Amino acid sequence: MDTHIWKWSHTGRLQQVKLESGADIANLAHLDRKHWLAISMPTTGVRFDLRMLELMDTDGDKRIRTPEVLAAIEFLKAKDVNLDELFTKSADDERKLADVLARQADLAKVEPSAADKKALADWEAAGQAPEVAVCGAATADAEAALAAVEPVVDAFFLPPEDMPLVTEEPDKVLPLATHLNPKHLEAIRTFAEKCVTPVLGAQTELSRLGYKKVKAAFAPYRAWVAAKPVMNAGVKGALDDEERLLRYKLGLRELLENYVNMARLYSETDLAIFQTGTLRIDAKEMNLCFHVESEAAHAALAEKSKCCLLYLKLARPAEGATRFLCAVVTAGTVGQLYAGRNGVFYDRDGKDWEAVVTKVVESQVSLAEAFWSPWRKLGEGIAASVKKFLGDKQAAAQKNVESAAQATAGGSAGGAAMASSVAAIGIGVGMMGTAVAAIAASVKGMAWWQVLVAIAAVVLVVSLPSVILTWFKLRQRDLGAILNASGWAINRPMRFTVQRARGFTKCARHPCCCRLLAVLAAALVLAALVWTCVARCCCEATCAEPEATCEVTEVAADGAAQPAN
Repeated sequence: MDTHIWKWSHTGRLQQVKLESGADIANLAHLDRKHWLAISMPTTGVRFDLRMLELMDTDGDKRIRTPEVLAAIEFLKAKDVNLDELFTKSADDERKLADVLARQADLAKVEPSAADKKALADWEAAGQAPEVAVCGAATADAEAALAAVEPVVDAFFLPPEDMPLVTEEPDKVLPLATHLNPKHLEAIRTFAEKCVTPVLGAQTELSRLGYKKVKAAFAPYRAWVAAKPVMNAGVKGALDDEERLLRYKLGLRELLENYVNMARLYSETDLAIFQTGTLRIDAKEMNLCFHVESEAAHAALAEKSKCCLLYLKLARPAEGATRFLCAVVTAGTVGQLYAGRNGVFYDRDGKDWEAVVTKVVESQVSLAEAFWSPWRKLGEGIAASVKKFLGDKQAAAQKNVESAAQATAGGSAGGAAMASSVAAIGIGVGMMGTAVAAIAASVKGMAWWQVLVAIAAVVLVVSLPSVILTWFKLRQRDLGAILNASGWAINRPMRFTVQRARGFTKCARHPCCCRLLAVLAAALVLAALVWTCVARCCCEATCAEPEATCEVTEVAADGAAQPAN
């Protein structure tokens, strides 16, 4: 029964347990698993002590699950470690760890005992057996060739889940020389030469049963390699145990704050272990960047996060290194982010990488962008319609002028083109005049404040629905889907507030003077519109005077002025 009193925090629209003392860590085994934010994580693609993760991964499956986390806590408790010490990093522990690593490195120089020497000699003799050395002296190279293609060949022969017990489909056969993906061609040919031929003889293709025979032939060798005796095992075991203790003391608290409650992610000063660095692009600085193994597989799951995602290829040409990245855009706008755009990525070691956007998963990232989005689309639609209309009119005018030029001896192609362009410009000016006249007619008889109210109403009718819909979408953004795509098992939705979104993506702030100029420009435009409306109303009031004041005097033929009829 859990009698521990837990403290909770409300971060990212999520109630999370606090880890503030050794007692909190000691009682994690009693905390309801539904309150753990993560229940499994990969040992790769994270910025953390990989050796510590290797020590925690007791089953060797490259994943850290909740029982393994709790086992690490129990290990410290069994060593009588005061868990409050996890909240203060000790320079003495770091010095002790460095000493242990040095002693481990020197262990290879220590003379093994007689028993160790005999065990090693017996192991080496067992390796000469025919069932172990299946390829003689080349067995090690052959096993390496098998291991290089094993994942892809296993996947090739894996039957589908819905495959019936009896099927009319022919069994799969793997060609060993032709019709192969160029990416795996050389590795498959090496596998055929070093593994298939010694076991099955020369083959041009490999059946499912034949592949099983090849793997079975190398099983005794793999078991023999795994059984290699460890020299000075007692001393090595003691050193490994001491290393485990020191690494857990130095790193377990950080792991828990990235596993149990994600406190590091929602912190303004710290970075989570899956945040790999900072991307700078389009006047933005993004620190919510994830390591990616496969862009297609990651994007298929990460799209469910309802976040705007950038996939990038990173490169350091001088080192010949490449890697792939997923960056989350959480603030600003995304209009200028597109495939092929260049940026720079800075990893957490301070190295800079050339970054090229390979894919954009679009989604609105702010209410300001949502407000202007309908107007931008409207402007693009009007521009496209006007362009098409003017293009059709110009083509028609040019055709008419060319016809007239052919009928006239002095006509020229250059004159025809000039005339068609002038005609198109005239049509454009006429359209603008018509539009202005239509707007003037619509505000005729309206007071200036009514004009302002009408403008505000139009703006709200167009933009408000987009803003409301985007507000709901922004609240549904879930970083958990992105982490799931990266191999994590996230137990609860991982929302974030607008304020934290601006922390994940920092946009360039314009100087105050530029903002002031923009506000003044908008005010001047609005004032000009109001002045035009008021002036028009005054003009209409003036022209409404009695007709006598507006009569025009006519001049007779003899020079005498006469009033007009």
